[in-house]
Amino acid sequence: MFNFIKRHKVASLLVCVNVVAILVVILVIVIHNTKSAVVDIYVAPSAATIELNGKKYDNFVSYDMFPGDYHVKIAMDGMQSKEYDLYLGDGDFVRLWDYLKDENGSLNYYVRNADEEAILAKVANDDESKKFVQEYEKAAGILKDLPIEYDGYSDDFAYYTKYSIDLDERDDCPKMICLAIVDNTGGNEQAALAKIREMGYEPGDYEISYNYVPLYMSEINR
Repeated sequence: MFNFIKRHKVASLLVCVNVVAILVVILVIVIHNTKSAVVDIYVAPSAATIELNGKKYDNFVSYDMFPGDYHVKIAMDGMQSKEYDLYLGDGDFVRLWDYLKDENGSLNYYVRNADEEAILAKVANDDESKKFVQEYEKAAGILKDLPIEYDGYSDDFAYYTKYSIDLDERDDCPKMICLAIVDNTGGNEQAALAKIREMGYEPGDYEISYNYVPLYMSEINR
């Protein structure tokens, strides 16, 4: 008799466990089906922190979300943060594609970080960012060739010439890319500009500064 009661309790327990499991599965299905909005997150820079209603979400990922109102915050050290409200309707597919500017309001961060510029090119969503991408792609080819250096003698060995052209990373650059000519032997500004043209680039696309740094001074500053 005791064994019969024990087996009956075990059977009842197993039935309860199965019922609970079925209810959990049904609940998961119901919850999943109610998440009928999708948010596709793609933000520049790649290291930006993305929050919706205070919860952090990974970049470059699509999420099933509950329909409703969301407060979006995008932030990164050294960049201006963004905050705005987003509504997700039932069945909506929303692209949360956006970008941040430098603290000074420029896009120079993307000049210094070519991989990040490629992300910006995908999410450019206003006239400013679209113009930036267009101008950058026109001028940025030179970046892969920098620094450009000339160090040699004339054909008759009468003159020694040394200069270099490199990226000028100043924050107040008035054009897409600033370059700096550092002339160690003097009188080579036009030769440096000609070298830029020789390599297939147009000096007018850049803001170019010229700096005469005598050879002995450049050795001292090393």
